[in-house]
Amino acid sequence: MRYIADAGYTEVEIDADKEHLDPRIYPRGKLPKLKSLLEELSLHPNSVHVPIDGINLSTSKLEERRQSIKLLTYTLEYCKAIECSIAVVHPSHLDSLSIGTKAMKRNSVEALMEIVPRAEALGVKIALENMPEKEKPRFGSRVTDLIETIEEMGSSYLGICIDTGHTNLSMHASKHDISLEDEIILAGKHLWTLHINDNDGKEDHHWPPGDGNIDWSQVIRGLRKVNYKGVFMTEIAPEKGDPKKFAKNLLLRTKEILAKEWVRAH
Repeated sequence: MRYIADAGYTEVEIDADKEHLDPRIYPRGKLPKLKSLLEELSLHPNSVHVPIDGINLSTSKLEERRQSIKLLTYTLEYCKAIECSIAVVHPSHLDSLSIGTKAMKRNSVEALMEIVPRAEALGVKIALENMPEKEKPRFGSRVTDLIETIEEMGSSYLGICIDTGHTNLSMHASKHDISLEDEIILAGKHLWTLHINDNDGKEDHHWPPGDGNIDWSQVIRGLRKVNYKGVFMTEIAPEKGDPKKFAKNLLLRTKEILAKEWVRAH
């Protein structure tokens, strides 16, 4: 995290999927030390991405769902310990595609009914991330899925994280006429954080903004229309080479894209 701070970042999302803050590998006793390090580096933990492997809220297998709820709860407790207010959660899993979107939604809502009260008690909000849709329909790939879930749950502790790359994949694979701008506007007041990344519309590459075919003016227009005040959080696959140089170059490139598209979207 030191090279992230040295590059000029002030906000971070900490991954908890088989690395970093994953409760399965990161000792709970080290959390105070991590909190102190974040404060020392003046890095604010905007969000934690809960585990993907090991959490399947949409599964029909009750024991697997029980274990998923348990792991997610542990991760929420970790968020609380480092004073991170947002946990980014996948509302469905690829392993559940075969059961269909209705069953996926039903299972996910049932799991969230157990999880959300725990999140409320801890003071940690859950941002449901839009999922990529490719060959088969997937619950959570459209913002409408997430809005319906939030309204059904009726909790102020449920919101949305829009992954720009996931929306781009769904746009190219889906028969529905959707756009990044429309999805952002639909999320509206529920949009709490972002996963900014680019791709070619075919694979979830997590490239830096500008390296794929996303129209970033759509993103900026949408964010301006909903008066988004959250963090412009990038989620980029690391490149080989010097991580310090990569972090600094990514920040510069992202700022350039923002400045350019802000003018175009005006």
